[in-house]
Amino acid sequence: MANRREFLQTMAAGSAVLSGLACGGGGTPASSGTSGGPPPPPPAPAPTAPILVIVTAEGGMDLLDALIPMDGANAGAYQSHRPTLNVNPANTTNIGSNLGLNKAFAGMAALHQQGRVAWLPGIGMPNPTLSHFLAADLWSQGSAIPGGTGWMGRYADLAFLNGADPLRGISTDGLPLAVQGLDRNFVNISTPDTYRFPATRSEWGSIDDPSPLRLGFSDGFSLSGTAAASGMKAALESGHLYDQAQSLFSSLIGTSRRNTSVPYPGDANYPDATLRNDYFHLSSQLKFIAEMIAKDLPSQVFVTATGGFDTHSNHARDFPLLLNEMGASLNAFYADLASINTAKGNAQDRVIIMGWSEFGRRVRENNGGLDHGTAGLSYVIGKGVKGGIYSNYPDLTNLDDNGNLKFTTDFRNLYATVLDKWMGVSSKTVLGGSYPNLGFL
Repeated sequence: MANRREFLQTMAAGSAVLSGLACGGGGTPASSGTSGGPPPPPPAPAPTAPILVIVTAEGGMDLLDALIPMDGANAGAYQSHRPTLNVNPANTTNIGSNLGLNKAFAGMAALHQQGRVAWLPGIGMPNPTLSHFLAADLWSQGSAIPGGTGWMGRYADLAFLNGADPLRGISTDGLPLAVQGLDRNFVNISTPDTYRFPATRSEWGSIDDPSPLRLGFSDGFSLSGTAAASGMKAALESGHLYDQAQSLFSSLIGTSRRNTSVPYPGDANYPDATLRNDYFHLSSQLKFIAEMIAKDLPSQVFVTATGGFDTHSNHARDFPLLLNEMGASLNAFYADLASINTAKGNAQDRVIIMGWSEFGRRVRENNGGLDHGTAGLSYVIGKGVKGGIYSNYPDLTNLDDNGNLKFTTDFRNLYATVLDKWMGVSSKTVLGGSYPNLGFL
């Protein structure tokens, strides 16, 4: 049976019919600073060698129990719609604008107080879909007229050097549609020890010396000859880039593993014992990304994901655990970046982290859980970020016909801000339309 990512990729071509997206939403930032205490330091200036880390919360991350409305009509509606699942105000941290950040989102309050988090509650799209597959497909394409390529894939088509830059874009969690371009894709490297040249294996194990096989592979994809057909030429170019990527990765990553400067969730010395006995895919992937940055791989974009946010049941048990692992992993990663220095500069100055999910959850609880919703929550973390709240919180007293939130900010406004202000490319070229920047970079 095909897994979810494989299914998403097979749907890419068919999703072109869903071309009815139009720019909408937006709004004046509700807050552009932190609440209480001295003002945070100003954002670091834009670096000459920026890095973007994209984190996907797969399954549909709930907005309302992550950023909780604390006062007024929204608070009353929240309590009414979620009589058993509502988060106690005592378990939140005030971040201004009558919003409380769930304390289970470990480490995020500290980053907010440092002025390093831009929050985007109510982010979504016109004509939303409640299908995981279609919603993730539309987010991945990020185009005014979806056409089967991903927004980061089109960035690769535009920015990656022809026949070169094999490691400029890396996904640690498969090759989602977002990173698939017309001519260029990212490479998938899930662990530091698995991206190796494939050696022939026998029932007794690998052959002793794979070098002849490797040399033959390199010769076959050397591009020294002229391909007779376009398909053969594409195969030659793809094989050549793979050989470049594998050789370069192996030489730079080496055989010894980096010691992190701070403990990550799942590590034996992580200070919170409750975060040592669970599934730490995001933690290990962010640790791996930090290592690739420290080893000075020529990579500009890293993409990873964590799952489990489809909380139709057991939401009160599962959602705090999911938030806890995500927030603690992000906080450790951000702190670890400060210790990484290369010729291109300090990693904490060079990296922003963008989090997204395909949609939020329904406002009204069901029997212990939350069904699929629409508008959700995104965030951007980084030393170059001007922290605050950059979209209007949805009105819980004015829901759509299905009892879901009406989005307040188009998700492509987020993409446009990152492309224009951090990646240094034209968002209009990549997205196929003009979308307002949100002001956090």
